[in-house]
Amino acid sequence: MSDTSNLRYADVTLLYVEDEASTREQVSRILTLRGYRLITRVNGQSGLDAYREHRPDIVLTDIMMPQMNGLEMVRRIRAMDPEAQVVCMTAFSETNYLIEAIDVGINQFVPKPVDLSRLLAALDHCLEIIELKKRHGMLEAETQKTRKLEAIGILAGGMAHDFNNLLQVILGYVSLARMCADPDSKTAELLGIAEKSFDNARQLGKRLLTLAKGGDAILELTHLPPLIIAGIEAELRGTSTSCVTDLPADLPPVRIDAAQFRHVISHLTINAREAMPQGGTLQVSASLCSLAAINEQALDPGDYLHIIFKDSGVGIAPENLPRIFDPYFTTKEMGSQKGMGLGLAISHSVLRHHRGQIQAESKPGEGTAFHIYLPLSQTNN
Repeated sequence: MSDTSNLRYADVTLLYVEDEASTREQVSRILTLRGYRLITRVNGQSGLDAYREHRPDIVLTDIMMPQMNGLEMVRRIRAMDPEAQVVCMTAFSETNYLIEAIDVGINQFVPKPVDLSRLLAALDHCLEIIELKKRHGMLEAETQKTRKLEAIGILAGGMAHDFNNLLQVILGYVSLARMCADPDSKTAELLGIAEKSFDNARQLGKRLLTLAKGGDAILELTHLPPLIIAGIEAELRGTSTSCVTDLPADLPPVRIDAAQFRHVISHLTINAREAMPQGGTLQVSASLCSLAAINEQALDPGDYLHIIFKDSGVGIAPENLPRIFDPYFTTKEMGSQKGMGLGLAISHSVLRHHRGQIQAESKPGEGTAFHIYLPLSQTNN
């Protein structure tokens, strides 16, 4: 199986139900050495109870057992979870018996006496199915998120266009009024404040357009460490937040739109700074990684540049974490840099247009880490 080497057996819970002590001991030893999180039971009833309690990823069972046989146990497991992965070990070969086993939803059969190589291959096949379903679920979730962002982006783009047109008219009259006012008057001072506010509003319009289209990307081979360092320094200058970087000088260049990527760096740095209002340390690192055909990032397989922005701030509540890339979602209070809720949505949009990904992991009180993935394959485009 091509993806077996990428599977982490320690992440897989396996329920093994077998009443024969010698077989149970032999197989359990092999499965433990393989790395599975193993749960063993001696009959169908205790196996069913264990399934209800632990919801294992895979069930490995004998058929002929006291109290409740394996077929009845699997039938009841299937009623709880139609997608459960089940491997059956049996010494029976009668056609009718095997048909009944298939009917209750057993995925794989391994004959007794147990052929360990066939058993491990059957379990690996179940793992491949689990990983494929997981991959499908992540792709489906990412597709839904992308559709949502695109729909909001189209609306935002139309609004931003009209918004900027109105601002230009208003700003023109404000500037004209300021020119007519006495330069030292209170009126001129207030009109100057109004001009700055209009400029902030115009920047918001540009952000909306970036969210809508991802901008008109101009992709060029770019060495990222200097770009990242310059962007971080610009946002942290004069603040109580420090930064520690691990950006190897020999990282290969990637094909990006530097202007758009500066926005991503700026948003993530501001986000980290605001997460640490009393000061703290932002850690930024970059390294190369290879993603398999099945990966948690829901990206195409290949080589990627992996960049991490990690703060030591308050963290993000679990119920908010899935929503942080939604436009206008924010838990921040309004302020000069706060409250718009567009920074992470724009970052997500930019990375999507670069065929990359941005993800977040966080625990309350332990800070937040943003993971950026940029494909190295773009250097060959």
